[in-house]
Amino acid sequence: MTKVLIPVEFAGRFCPGTLPSLFKMHLLSLFLSLSLLLRASAAPPGLTIPTQQGSVTGTLVSPTVRQFLGIPYATAQRWQPPQLPPNRTRTFNANRFGDSCFQNLVPLFADYLRVVGAGETLDVPTSEDCLSVNIWSPSVERLRGKRKAAVLIWIYGGGFIVGTSNTRFYTGQNIVSSNDDIIVVSFNYRLDVFGQPNAPQLGSDNRNFGLLDIKAAVHWVHNNIAEFGGDPERITLFGHSAGAQAADLYAFANPGDTFVKGIIPQSGTVSGSALIDRVQTDSMAWTTVATAVGCGNAATPAQFTCMRNINPRTLINAVISTGTIFDRIVDNVTDFANIPDRVASGQFLKAAFLVGNTQNEADSLLVATQLSTANRILPGLTQAISEVQSLVSTCPSGTAAVRRRTAGVPVWRYQYQGIFPNLRLYPEMRAYHHAEIPMIFGTYGLSTLRPGVKPTADQAALSRYVQRAWVAFARDPQRGLLGLGWPQYDPETKSIAQLGNPVYSPTGVTFAQGSLVDWACTNQTELVQVQSQLFGIVLRP
Repeated sequence: MTKVLIPVEFAGRFCPGTLPSLFKMHLLSLFLSLSLLLRASAAPPGLTIPTQQGSVTGTLVSPTVRQFLGIPYATAQRWQPPQLPPNRTRTFNANRFGDSCFQNLVPLFADYLRVVGAGETLDVPTSEDCLSVNIWSPSVERLRGKRKAAVLIWIYGGGFIVGTSNTRFYTGQNIVSSNDDIIVVSFNYRLDVFGQPNAPQLGSDNRNFGLLDIKAAVHWVHNNIAEFGGDPERITLFGHSAGAQAADLYAFANPGDTFVKGIIPQSGTVSGSALIDRVQTDSMAWTTVATAVGCGNAATPAQFTCMRNINPRTLINAVISTGTIFDRIVDNVTDFANIPDRVASGQFLKAAFLVGNTQNEADSLLVATQLSTANRILPGLTQAISEVQSLVSTCPSGTAAVRRRTAGVPVWRYQYQGIFPNLRLYPEMRAYHHAEIPMIFGTYGLSTLRPGVKPTADQAALSRYVQRAWVAFARDPQRGLLGLGWPQYDPETKSIAQLGNPVYSPTGVTFAQGSLVDWACTNQTELVQVQSQLFGIVLRP
C-alpha cells in the first residue's frame, strides 16, 4: 500500500481527520498528477504523430488499427486554390471526421445516395472549412521491424456534385485490420458550385478547385504519411465514379509524378469513351445562380465579389432550387479535351492500372431516377433499360484498358458481379453502381438498407478476396495481382476478373474474355441513342 507522507511543517498542528483545506488541495493535485502519469504510461504508443503543420493525436480504434480523423490538409478561401494549413502550436485532436463540404442534394442525388447506402453519414457539420484527411494505419506493434506500408488513397464519387469521406461504407479500419502492409486514407474535396463554379471572371487555368483539392490531398499524404508508418513512394489512388475519373485525371495532370505507382478507377474513367462524360462548356450555370441570389446576370467584378460574399447555405440552396449542376471544366491544367491523344502520345503518368465496373451499373441509377420522378414502371422494362445503360457504362472501362495497354502500361481489368440481400434496397438492384464499395472496405455489415437482413458467409468470403486483390495491387502495382493468378488484361484472352459470379464463383474469381464482354461497344453511338430514348420513358411526366 502506498503511504502518504505529511510534510513536517504540518505535523502536530491538527488532529486526525481535520486536514487543512490547503493540504487537501495539495494531496488532490498530487493524486491527479499521478493519475495522468499512469494513464499516459499505459496509453498505446504511436497515437501522437508529428506532421509538417504540427502534431496530431488519434485513437486506437481496434487493438491493431490506429485512426486519425479530420486532419486539415489545406485551407482555401471560396474559389481560391488550396493552400497548406497554418502551422499549429497545439496538438490537433484527430478523433472526429472533419466537416463535410457542401453538396448539391437535389432529390435525384439524395435518392441515389439513399438507395446505395451512401447517405448513411455520421453526424458532422457542413461548411466551407472542409478540406481534411482521415488515416487508418496499423498499430506500432504491427509495423515494428517491417518496411513502410503501402498506401491506398480513396476518392469518393458523386458526380463532383455530392459526396463526403464521412460515410459508413468508406471507413478504412477493416482493410487495415485484415491485411498487413497497408494504410488507407480518405479525404474531402470541394463540390459543385464551390468546386467548379466556371465563373467567367476566373482565369481559364484556375477553375476546377475540387480537382486542385485532390492534388493537394495526395501531396499532403506523400509529405506526411511516413510518420504514420506509410511508404511515401508506394501510393495507389482508388476511387469510384467521379472519384474514379479524378484518379484517372490525376495521371494526365501530373505526368511527372514519381510516387503514385497505381491507379484503380472503379466505374468511371476519362481515358475511355467520352460519350457519357459531362463537362461544362459555358457559364450558364453560374449566371443562373448569380441571378437567383441577387448578384445579377452581368459577368462583372462586382458580380463575382457579390457571389463570394453570399452565405454558403444560401448559395447551395439557390443551386438546388434552380436545378443547376456545376460539372468539371476543361482547363488543360486539371482536365483535358484531348485525353485519347494524350494516351497515344504518352503524355500521362504510366502508373499501373486496375480498371473495372459492376455488371449492372444502371440498376441503382435507374431506381433513384424513378423514385425522384415518382414514376415506377414495369420491372421488365426497368431491366431492359438497365441492360442497355449497363452496356454503355461498361464500354469505357474496356476502352481505357486497351488504350493504357497499347501505351505499355501494366493493366488489369475486373467486373464485379456479387449480389447480396442486405445491400439490395429493391429487388431489381443486382450488382449495381456502388455495390462493390462496401465489399472492398469490408463494411457491408454496417448496411442499414435492409434492417434485420444479415450478411452471408459467401459475402464475407468474397469481401476478403476482393480486399486481398486491391491490397496486393497497392503493395506491388506491377506484379501483385500476378501472385493471385490474375493475368494482365488482353481483350482476346480470358483476362477480365469476374468477382463474385453468383453461379460460378460466388466467393472468388472467374476469368472472361474482354472482346466477348464488350460485344456491343463497337456501336457506342447507337447504344447512347437507345439509352436516351429509354430514359425518356422513365423521365416522362
